[in-house]
Amino acid sequence: MQVDRERLWEHEKVLCVEIGPRLSGTPADERTVEYIAAHFKRRGAEVEVQDYDCPGWEHEGTELTLLAEGGPQALPAFAQTFSEACDVEAELAVVGTRHELEFRPDLEGKVIVLEGEVGGPQAANRNSTLLAVEERKPLAIIVVDQIDDVSTKLLRDPFLRVPGAAVGPSVGAVLKRNAGRLARLRIRARRYDSTSHNVIGHLPGSEPGRIVIGAHYDTAAESPGAGDDGGGTAAVLELCEVFSGARERRLGIDFIAFGAEEYGRHLRALGSVEYVRRHWAEVLQTQAMLQADGIGIAGAGISAHVMGWHPAQAEQILRILAQIPDCAADQKPETGSDHVPFYLHNVPAILFGCVRRGLPIHSAADTIDKMGRDDLAAAAQAIGAVAEHLTRTLRD
Repeated sequence: MQVDRERLWEHEKVLCVEIGPRLSGTPADERTVEYIAAHFKRRGAEVEVQDYDCPGWEHEGTELTLLAEGGPQALPAFAQTFSEACDVEAELAVVGTRHELEFRPDLEGKVIVLEGEVGGPQAANRNSTLLAVEERKPLAIIVVDQIDDVSTKLLRDPFLRVPGAAVGPSVGAVLKRNAGRLARLRIRARRYDSTSHNVIGHLPGSEPGRIVIGAHYDTAAESPGAGDDGGGTAAVLELCEVFSGARERRLGIDFIAFGAEEYGRHLRALGSVEYVRRHWAEVLQTQAMLQADGIGIAGAGISAHVMGWHPAQAEQILRILAQIPDCAADQKPETGSDHVPFYLHNVPAILFGCVRRGLPIHSAADTIDKMGRDDLAAAAQAIGAVAEHLTRTLRD
């Protein structure tokens, strides 16, 4: 099998440039689902669109102003996913430890700046840090990120009762120096109940059993999601086209574009959890799950985490991956993407991603210029090579 580099890139452009940010439950989510389903149908796949409840969020803008002695100073800030709207003016209270958050006496009615031990990602719904924040009754919270390409999902709790924004480390340092001074935070946003989707394209095989090739099409809020996970979704679309042209397949293949991975729920991938719940019989017939999440980023290499396989099968797969340039393969279990619900139900899995870390995912900086056409094609080719091997060798 051979992937087509230009077809792959066209899918990437549609997803990340023409459609753009694809937060679950938004109109862009719906446009993406239509695009994917239409492609699967054109390739002759049996198509199912699976709907499920998820939170939605609409964001118009965020303004943070430090009301310093020398006059108002506008600072870049990013509303956090599902934040409620606000327009508040209050003293800044900088908090760096959980002990301070629990016991400091003067936090009510202020804007709490979370840094250090309590800064950074607090994305799990109803986690203990955010519950402690709510108990202290601030007017708003600002989380200090570790990089200037600020993530929009450091906070990602649709039930949080305190408006939240995030800033980069340089702005965090300004706020820390001005602790006790007044700041104004304005977030223009709306959260609502909505629906997300899984799009499933099934190519049947001549024998019982199937493999799954998946990626999540949704993105963090405000992010074009070129690397996370436009590249993976483009690979799923291209591989559906490649395998649809095969004369015969022993095993069927389900190509699945999952929604709401970025939302998750208690750090789980909501779309794949819903798939496993509703397609239990299909999961029991699934011999392998190949997940693409974060492939095709320029110069970042290819990683492949091979998990849950019989030793002889794992050895064969690792031999295939060893022949692929710039591919680092191991047998370390990895969590945090749509393969996890399958793996937890004893389906052998491979998570394909990139070797180099520290990339600007979950932010507005995750743009198509960070991607490489050849890098994306190489990763999709690697996934396809393993899939082709599995459809010929696995038995129900």
